[in-house]
Amino acid sequence: MKNDLTRQKVIRRVGLTGIVANLSFSLLKFIAGTITRSVAITNDAINNLSDSLSAVITLLGYRMGKMKPTRKHPLGYGRTEYLSAMIISIIILIAGYNCLMSSIDKLKHPETITLAPVAVVILILSIITKIGLSILNTTQGKRVDSEALKATGKDALSDVLVTSLTLISLFASRYTTFPVDGVMGIVVSLFIFYAAISSFLETNSALMGERPDKETVDKIRAIIRKHPPLKGGYDIMLHSYGPERCMGTCNVEVPTRAHAENIFDAMTDASKEIEDELGIYFTFGLFAVNDFREDVRELKKDILEYLKEKTPHVLSLHAFHVHLDSNLVHFDVVVDFKVSNYGAYKQELLKLLKDKWPDYTFEFTIDPEYD
Repeated sequence: MKNDLTRQKVIRRVGLTGIVANLSFSLLKFIAGTITRSVAITNDAINNLSDSLSAVITLLGYRMGKMKPTRKHPLGYGRTEYLSAMIISIIILIAGYNCLMSSIDKLKHPETITLAPVAVVILILSIITKIGLSILNTTQGKRVDSEALKATGKDALSDVLVTSLTLISLFASRYTTFPVDGVMGIVVSLFIFYAAISSFLETNSALMGERPDKETVDKIRAIIRKHPPLKGGYDIMLHSYGPERCMGTCNVEVPTRAHAENIFDAMTDASKEIEDELGIYFTFGLFAVNDFREDVRELKKDILEYLKEKTPHVLSLHAFHVHLDSNLVHFDVVVDFKVSNYGAYKQELLKLLKDKWPDYTFEFTIDPEYD
Protein backbone atom coordinates (compact mmCIF):
# COMPACT_ATOMS: atom_id res chain seq x y z
CA MET A 1 0.00 0.00 0.00
CA LYS A 2 1.44 3.36 -0.99
CA ASN A 3 2.20 5.95 1.66
CA ASP A 4 -0.87 8.17 1.69
CA LEU A 5 0.91 11.44 2.46
CA THR A 6 3.61 10.78 -0.12
CA ARG A 7 1.04 10.07 -2.86
CA GLN A 8 -0.89 13.19 -2.00
CA LYS A 9 2.18 15.42 -2.21
CA VAL A 10 3.52 13.83 -5.40
CA ILE A 11 0.22 13.94 -7.31
CA ARG A 12 -0.48 17.52 -6.27
CA ARG A 13 3.03 18.75 -7.13
CA VAL A 14 3.23 16.97 -10.49
CA GLY A 15 -0.33 17.96 -11.39
CA LEU A 16 0.22 21.65 -10.63
CA THR A 17 3.50 21.62 -12.56
CA GLY A 18 1.70 20.20 -15.60
CA ILE A 19 -1.12 22.73 -15.38
CA VAL A 20 1.21 25.75 -15.25
CA ALA A 21 3.50 24.46 -18.02
CA ASN A 22 0.72 23.45 -20.41
CA LEU A 23 -1.35 26.59 -19.91
CA SER A 24 1.72 28.73 -20.54
CA PHE A 25 2.70 26.95 -23.73
CA SER A 26 -0.89 26.76 -24.93
CA LEU A 27 -1.12 30.55 -24.78
CA LEU A 28 2.29 31.03 -26.40
CA LYS A 29 1.50 28.59 -29.20
CA PHE A 30 -1.84 30.24 -29.93
CA ILE A 31 0.07 33.49 -30.35
CA ALA A 32 2.70 31.76 -32.51
CA GLY A 33 0.01 30.05 -34.59
CA THR A 34 -1.71 33.39 -35.19
CA ILE A 35 1.56 35.08 -36.22
CA THR A 36 2.63 32.29 -38.58
CA ARG A 37 -0.90 31.30 -39.72
CA SER A 38 0.11 27.67 -39.05
CA VAL A 39 -2.68 25.18 -38.30
CA ALA A 40 -0.08 22.69 -37.02
CA ILE A 41 1.05 25.14 -34.32
CA THR A 42 -2.56 25.99 -33.45
CA ASN A 43 -3.35 22.26 -33.16
CA ASP A 44 -0.36 21.89 -30.89
CA ALA A 45 -1.73 24.75 -28.76
CA ILE A 46 -5.09 22.97 -28.48
CA ASN A 47 -3.21 19.82 -27.50
CA ASN A 48 -1.44 21.70 -24.68
CA LEU A 49 -4.77 23.16 -23.53
CA SER A 50 -6.28 19.68 -23.31
CA ASP A 51 -3.20 18.56 -21.37
CA SER A 52 -3.71 21.29 -18.79
CA LEU A 53 -7.35 20.26 -18.45
CA SER A 54 -6.16 16.66 -18.05
CA ALA A 55 -3.92 17.72 -15.17
CA VAL A 56 -6.85 19.45 -13.47
CA ILE A 57 -8.94 16.26 -13.82
CA THR A 58 -6.06 14.20 -12.42
CA LEU A 59 -6.03 16.33 -9.28
CA LEU A 60 -9.83 16.28 -8.96
CA GLY A 61 -9.88 12.52 -9.48
CA TYR A 62 -7.34 12.03 -6.74
CA ARG A 63 -9.26 14.29 -4.35
CA MET A 64 -12.48 12.39 -5.02
CA GLY A 65 -10.63 9.11 -4.58
CA LYS A 66 -9.65 10.24 -1.07
CA MET A 67 -13.28 10.55 0.04
CA LYS A 68 -14.00 8.48 3.13
CA PRO A 69 -15.82 5.14 2.72
CA THR A 70 -19.57 5.29 3.15
CA ARG A 71 -22.27 2.76 3.93
CA LYS A 72 -23.05 2.50 0.21
CA HIS A 73 -19.36 2.29 -0.82
CA PRO A 74 -17.57 0.66 2.13
CA LEU A 75 -14.38 0.12 0.13
CA GLY A 76 -13.98 3.81 -0.65
CA TYR A 77 -13.71 5.77 -3.88
CA GLY A 78 -10.18 4.91 -4.97
CA ARG A 79 -11.29 3.77 -8.43
CA THR A 80 -12.14 7.38 -9.20
CA GLU A 81 -8.46 7.76 -10.11
CA TYR A 82 -8.91 5.20 -12.88
CA LEU A 83 -12.03 7.00 -14.08
CA SER A 84 -10.16 10.30 -14.18
CA ALA A 85 -7.46 8.69 -16.36
CA MET A 86 -10.19 7.47 -18.71
CA ILE A 87 -11.79 10.93 -18.87
CA ILE A 88 -8.36 12.36 -19.75
CA SER A 89 -8.14 9.91 -22.65
CA ILE A 90 -11.57 10.97 -23.93
CA ILE A 91 -10.64 14.67 -23.75
CA ILE A 92 -7.45 14.01 -25.71
CA LEU A 93 -9.48 12.04 -28.26
CA ILE A 94 -11.89 14.97 -28.75
CA ALA A 95 -8.96 17.37 -29.10
CA GLY A 96 -7.45 15.08 -31.74
CA TYR A 97 -10.70 15.05 -33.71
CA ASN A 98 -10.96 18.86 -33.68
CA CYS A 99 -7.34 19.14 -34.79
CA LEU A 100 -7.96 16.68 -37.61
CA MET A 101 -10.95 18.62 -38.92
CA SER A 102 -9.07 21.95 -38.89
CA SER A 103 -6.08 20.33 -40.62
CA ILE A 104 -8.25 18.90 -43.39
CA ASP A 105 -9.78 22.35 -43.87
CA LYS A 106 -6.28 23.86 -44.08
CA LEU A 107 -5.34 21.23 -46.63
CA LYS A 108 -8.30 22.30 -48.79
CA HIS A 109 -7.62 26.02 -48.29
CA PRO A 110 -3.86 26.45 -47.79
CA GLU A 111 -2.34 29.73 -46.60
CA THR A 112 1.19 31.10 -46.79
CA ILE A 113 3.13 30.32 -43.62
CA THR A 114 5.29 33.01 -42.01
CA LEU A 115 8.49 31.78 -40.39
CA ALA A 116 8.74 33.89 -37.23
CA PRO A 117 11.80 33.49 -34.94
CA VAL A 118 9.62 33.83 -31.85
CA ALA A 119 7.55 30.82 -32.97
CA VAL A 120 10.70 28.74 -33.41
CA VAL A 121 11.89 29.63 -29.91
CA ILE A 122 8.50 28.80 -28.40
CA LEU A 123 8.40 25.39 -30.07
CA ILE A 124 11.96 24.50 -29.02
CA LEU A 125 11.25 25.49 -25.41
CA SER A 126 8.05 23.47 -25.54
CA ILE A 127 9.94 20.36 -26.69
CA ILE A 128 12.45 20.67 -23.85
CA THR A 129 9.70 21.25 -21.28
CA LYS A 130 7.60 18.34 -22.54
CA ILE A 131 10.56 15.95 -22.25
CA GLY A 132 10.91 17.03 -18.63
CA LEU A 133 7.18 16.63 -17.97
CA SER A 134 7.16 13.16 -19.54
CA ILE A 135 10.01 11.99 -17.32
CA LEU A 136 8.44 13.60 -14.24
CA ASN A 137 4.95 12.15 -14.76
CA THR A 138 6.15 8.67 -15.73
CA THR A 139 8.67 8.21 -12.91
CA GLN A 140 6.40 9.68 -10.24
CA GLY A 141 3.38 7.82 -11.61
CA LYS A 142 5.24 4.52 -11.21
CA ARG A 143 6.52 5.57 -7.81
CA VAL A 144 3.05 6.22 -6.36
CA ASP A 145 1.12 3.85 -8.67
CA SER A 146 -1.01 6.53 -10.35
CA GLU A 147 -2.58 5.50 -13.68
CA ALA A 148 -3.51 9.12 -14.38
CA LEU A 149 0.09 10.36 -14.00
CA LYS A 150 1.44 7.52 -16.13
CA ALA A 151 -1.14 8.30 -18.83
CA THR A 152 -0.15 11.98 -18.73
CA GLY A 153 3.52 11.04 -19.00
CA LYS A 154 2.85 8.99 -22.10
CA ASP A 155 0.87 11.84 -23.63
CA ALA A 156 3.70 14.30 -22.89
CA LEU A 157 6.16 12.03 -24.70
CA SER A 158 3.94 11.94 -27.78
CA ASP A 159 3.74 15.75 -27.54
CA VAL A 160 7.52 15.92 -27.96
CA LEU A 161 7.22 14.21 -31.32
CA VAL A 162 4.17 16.27 -32.26
CA THR A 163 5.89 19.59 -31.57
CA SER A 164 9.06 18.41 -33.34
CA LEU A 165 7.03 17.62 -36.46
CA THR A 166 5.32 21.00 -36.16
CA LEU A 167 8.71 22.70 -36.06
CA ILE A 168 9.86 20.78 -39.13
CA SER A 169 6.72 21.75 -41.03
CA LEU A 170 7.31 25.41 -40.18
CA PHE A 171 10.72 25.35 -41.86
CA ALA A 172 9.58 23.14 -44.76
CA SER A 173 6.75 25.56 -45.64
CA ARG A 174 9.34 28.16 -46.73
CA TYR A 175 10.69 26.00 -49.54
CA THR A 176 7.60 24.46 -51.15
CA THR A 177 4.07 25.33 -52.24
CA PHE A 178 2.93 21.90 -51.11
CA PRO A 179 0.53 22.32 -48.11
CA VAL A 180 3.04 20.89 -45.62
CA ASP A 181 1.31 22.65 -42.75
CA GLY A 182 -2.03 20.97 -43.39
CA VAL A 183 -0.43 17.55 -43.85
CA MET A 184 1.61 17.97 -40.67
CA GLY A 185 -1.52 19.07 -38.84
CA ILE A 186 -3.15 15.77 -39.82
CA VAL A 187 -0.05 13.87 -38.64
CA VAL A 188 -0.22 15.74 -35.32
CA SER A 189 -3.89 14.78 -35.01
CA LEU A 190 -3.12 11.12 -35.61
CA PHE A 191 -0.49 11.13 -32.88
CA ILE A 192 -3.02 12.67 -30.52
CA PHE A 193 -5.51 9.95 -31.46
CA TYR A 194 -2.93 7.23 -30.81
CA ALA A 195 -2.00 8.60 -27.37
CA ALA A 196 -5.68 8.87 -26.40
CA ILE A 197 -6.69 5.40 -27.56
CA SER A 198 -3.69 3.59 -26.02
CA SER A 199 -4.20 5.39 -22.70
CA PHE A 200 -7.94 4.60 -22.77
CA LEU A 201 -7.31 0.90 -23.37
CA GLU A 202 -4.75 0.65 -20.57
CA THR A 203 -7.02 2.36 -18.06
CA ASN A 204 -10.00 0.29 -19.15
CA SER A 205 -7.93 -2.83 -18.57
CA ALA A 206 -7.24 -1.73 -14.98
CA LEU A 207 -10.96 -1.09 -14.40
CA MET A 208 -11.97 -4.44 -15.88
CA GLY A 209 -9.59 -6.33 -13.62
CA GLU A 210 -6.25 -7.76 -14.69
CA ARG A 211 -4.37 -10.97 -14.12
CA PRO A 212 -1.99 -10.57 -11.15
CA ASP A 213 1.64 -10.26 -12.21
CA LYS A 214 3.88 -13.30 -11.79
CA GLU A 215 6.21 -11.58 -9.29
CA THR A 216 3.33 -10.81 -6.91
CA VAL A 217 1.87 -14.33 -7.26
CA ASP A 218 5.27 -15.89 -6.53
CA LYS A 219 5.67 -13.72 -3.40
CA ILE A 220 2.20 -14.67 -2.14
CA ARG A 221 2.90 -18.39 -2.60
CA ALA A 222 6.31 -18.05 -0.96
CA ILE A 223 4.68 -16.49 2.12
CA ILE A 224 2.02 -19.24 2.23
CA ARG A 225 4.76 -21.90 2.18
CA LYS A 226 6.29 -20.32 5.29
CA HIS A 227 3.14 -21.08 7.31
CA PRO A 228 2.40 -24.80 7.55
CA PRO A 229 0.07 -26.63 7.43
CA LEU A 230 -0.92 -24.29 4.55
CA LYS A 231 0.31 -25.19 1.09
CA GLY A 232 -0.42 -24.28 -2.49
CA GLY A 233 -2.11 -20.97 -3.12
CA TYR A 234 -4.57 -21.48 -5.96
CA ASP A 235 -7.06 -19.29 -7.86
CA ILE A 236 -5.25 -16.14 -6.72
CA MET A 237 -7.36 -13.06 -7.51
CA LEU A 238 -6.52 -9.45 -6.69
CA HIS A 239 -9.27 -6.83 -6.52
CA SER A 240 -8.12 -3.24 -6.79
CA TYR A 241 -10.26 -0.47 -5.32
CA GLY A 242 -7.75 2.22 -6.24
CA PRO A 243 -3.95 2.29 -5.88
CA GLU A 244 -4.20 2.56 -2.10
CA ARG A 245 -6.62 -0.32 -1.49
CA CYS A 246 -6.15 -3.84 -2.80
CA MET A 247 -7.83 -7.00 -1.59
CA GLY A 248 -6.94 -10.56 -2.51
CA THR A 249 -8.37 -14.03 -2.27
CA CYS A 250 -6.91 -17.45 -2.85
CA ASN A 251 -7.47 -21.06 -1.88
CA VAL A 252 -5.00 -23.10 0.13
CA GLU A 253 -4.73 -26.80 0.79
CA VAL A 254 -4.41 -28.28 4.27
CA PRO A 255 -4.20 -31.95 5.32
CA THR A 256 -7.44 -33.41 6.66
CA ARG A 257 -5.58 -34.42 9.82
CA ALA A 258 -4.49 -30.83 10.61
CA HIS A 259 -5.91 -29.20 13.74
CA ALA A 260 -8.36 -26.32 13.18
CA GLU A 261 -6.54 -24.01 15.59
CA ASN A 262 -3.23 -24.54 13.77
CA ILE A 263 -4.91 -23.79 10.45
CA PHE A 264 -6.46 -20.62 11.84
CA ASP A 265 -3.14 -19.41 13.28
CA ALA A 266 -1.32 -20.09 9.99
CA MET A 267 -3.95 -18.23 7.96
CA THR A 268 -3.85 -15.26 10.33
CA ASP A 269 -0.05 -15.07 10.22
CA ALA A 270 0.11 -15.47 6.43
CA SER A 271 -2.56 -12.82 5.89
CA LYS A 272 -0.71 -10.35 8.12
CA GLU A 273 2.62 -10.99 6.39
CA ILE A 274 1.08 -10.51 2.92
CA GLU A 275 -0.48 -7.22 4.02
CA ASP A 276 2.76 -5.99 5.62
CA GLU A 277 4.95 -6.90 2.63
CA LEU A 278 2.64 -6.37 -0.33
CA GLY A 279 -0.08 -4.04 0.97
CA ILE A 280 -2.81 -6.53 0.08
CA TYR A 281 -5.55 -7.49 2.53
CA PHE A 282 -5.90 -11.23 1.99
CA THR A 283 -8.57 -13.82 2.77
CA PHE A 284 -8.29 -17.56 2.21
CA GLY A 285 -10.54 -20.34 1.06
CA LEU A 286 -9.81 -23.80 2.41
CA PHE A 287 -9.34 -27.16 0.68
CA ALA A 288 -9.03 -30.20 2.97
CA VAL A 289 -6.90 -32.79 1.15
CA ASN A 290 -5.58 -36.23 1.98
CA ASP A 291 -2.75 -36.43 -0.54
CA PHE A 292 -0.39 -37.23 2.32
CA ARG A 293 -1.45 -40.79 1.42
CA GLU A 294 0.60 -42.41 -1.33
CA ASP A 295 -2.41 -44.05 -3.01
CA VAL A 296 -4.19 -40.65 -3.22
CA ARG A 297 -1.09 -39.01 -4.71
CA GLU A 298 -0.82 -41.79 -7.28
CA LEU A 299 -4.47 -41.44 -8.28
CA LYS A 300 -4.09 -37.66 -8.61
CA LYS A 301 -0.99 -38.12 -10.80
CA ASP A 302 -2.72 -40.72 -13.00
CA ILE A 303 -5.86 -38.59 -13.48
CA LEU A 304 -3.85 -35.48 -14.43
CA GLU A 305 -1.69 -37.39 -16.94
CA TYR A 306 -4.74 -39.07 -18.45
CA LEU A 307 -6.71 -35.83 -18.87
CA LYS A 308 -3.71 -34.04 -20.37
CA GLU A 309 -3.31 -36.92 -22.81
CA LYS A 310 -6.95 -36.78 -23.87
CA THR A 311 -7.41 -33.00 -24.05
CA PRO A 312 -4.88 -30.17 -24.53
CA HIS A 313 -6.75 -27.68 -22.35
CA VAL A 314 -6.12 -29.21 -18.90
CA LEU A 315 -3.27 -27.50 -17.06
CA SER A 316 -3.33 -28.79 -13.49
CA LEU A 317 -5.37 -30.24 -10.63
CA HIS A 318 -5.69 -29.05 -7.05
CA ALA A 319 -7.95 -29.47 -4.01
CA PHE A 320 -7.68 -33.23 -4.61
CA HIS A 321 -9.51 -35.26 -1.95
CA VAL A 322 -10.58 -38.89 -2.07
CA HIS A 323 -13.38 -40.00 0.27
CA LEU A 324 -12.05 -43.48 0.94
CA ASP A 325 -15.30 -44.78 2.40
CA SER A 326 -17.35 -43.98 -0.70
CA ASN A 327 -14.74 -43.67 -3.52
CA LEU A 328 -15.93 -40.09 -4.12
CA VAL A 329 -13.19 -37.91 -5.61
CA HIS A 330 -13.28 -34.10 -5.27
CA PHE A 331 -10.91 -31.73 -7.11
CA ASP A 332 -10.59 -28.60 -9.25
CA VAL A 333 -9.41 -28.72 -12.86
CA VAL A 334 -7.49 -25.69 -14.11
CA VAL A 335 -7.96 -25.13 -17.86
CA ASP A 336 -6.69 -22.57 -20.36
CA PHE A 337 -8.80 -19.76 -21.75
CA LYS A 338 -9.50 -21.60 -25.01
CA VAL A 339 -12.33 -23.42 -23.25
CA SER A 340 -15.50 -21.39 -23.76
CA ASN A 341 -18.33 -23.72 -22.71
CA TYR A 342 -17.49 -24.97 -19.23
CA GLY A 343 -20.66 -27.02 -18.90
CA ALA A 344 -20.06 -29.04 -22.07
CA TYR A 345 -16.36 -29.40 -21.30
CA LYS A 346 -17.09 -30.69 -17.80
CA GLN A 347 -19.37 -33.38 -19.24
CA GLU A 348 -16.62 -34.35 -21.68
CA LEU A 349 -14.08 -34.74 -18.85
CA LEU A 350 -16.61 -36.57 -16.66
CA LYS A 351 -17.20 -39.17 -19.39
CA LEU A 352 -13.46 -39.69 -19.82
CA LEU A 353 -12.99 -40.22 -16.09
CA LYS A 354 -15.97 -42.58 -15.69
CA ASP A 355 -14.82 -44.70 -18.63
CA LYS A 356 -11.31 -44.96 -17.17
CA TRP A 357 -12.23 -45.34 -13.47
CA PRO A 358 -15.76 -46.80 -13.30
CA ASP A 359 -15.46 -47.61 -9.60
CA TYR A 360 -15.12 -43.95 -8.60
CA THR A 361 -17.57 -41.06 -8.46
CA PHE A 362 -16.14 -37.72 -9.55
CA GLU A 363 -17.18 -34.24 -8.47
CA PHE A 364 -15.03 -31.40 -9.76
CA THR A 365 -15.04 -27.73 -10.68
CA ILE A 366 -13.63 -26.20 -13.86
CA ASP A 367 -11.40 -23.22 -13.05
CA PRO A 368 -9.86 -20.75 -15.51
CA GLU A 369 -6.16 -20.00 -15.10
CA TYR A 370 -6.62 -17.04 -12.74
CA ASP A 371 -2.92 -16.66 -11.98
